[in-house]
Amino acid sequence: MVKGAAGGRASILRLVDVQEQYGRHILADMLAGLPPLHACCDLGVGRGQDLQLVRARFPLAHLAGIDCTERHRALLAQAEIQLHVLNLEQDVLPFPDESVDFFIANQVYEHLKEIFWVSHQVSQKLKTSGYLFIGVPNIHALHNRLLFNFGMQPSQMKSYSAHVRGFGAREIPQFLDACFPGGYRLVRVGGAQFYPFPKRLARILCKCFPSLAHSMFFLFQKIRPYAGEFVQHPIRAHLESNFYLGAAPTGAPVD
Repeated sequence: MVKGAAGGRASILRLVDVQEQYGRHILADMLAGLPPLHACCDLGVGRGQDLQLVRARFPLAHLAGIDCTERHRALLAQAEIQLHVLNLEQDVLPFPDESVDFFIANQVYEHLKEIFWVSHQVSQKLKTSGYLFIGVPNIHALHNRLLFNFGMQPSQMKSYSAHVRGFGAREIPQFLDACFPGGYRLVRVGGAQFYPFPKRLARILCKCFPSLAHSMFFLFQKIRPYAGEFVQHPIRAHLESNFYLGAAPTGAPVD
């Protein structure tokens, strides 16, 4: 196994249920409290497991998924999930503005350099009063705190892996509020996977100490119209990095 490859074989993984880190039981629980959804999009659709949970709760909803490859097109078509293959970090999402009820970004944000562009697109396409579900690995997880004490890197933040960003328990809400003040309301928070414990005990610990879990999950509701704040933030804050902010000239309104 090449270091950093997906599905690593660390010895600790023999003790846990790896699928727990995707928090699908948390997504299902959060979906149960939502009003009827009509148009839903998964930004990292993969095999469509998260959208299948949406289908189970809202059988008439139109489901769409974004991916960078065609690999699962046949499987997704069988599940009546429309696949859009594009570069999430530079392309425009193929939906009208204010047309999507629910976005899923489960284990996606840690892969993004262009976090401002992606958040801009999501906020532009999401209906006011619509919902955004974000799941990210937690660099403040209990096992990572122990690793820090021994001078070791967090398990989800290796320089030779696909992850380019690290998030603690408070970082995602702070990011949304800093870039789009008053734009999103945090509805619910949950944690999943608790190294090095087996599934049953891990779920109990996650309920008691969600901020120490392997992954954190957030449900937000968009509560005011969006006007390009995410792509304006790097300009206003003078961020010294060549973030992609769209095709418009620097400082001008961006699609």
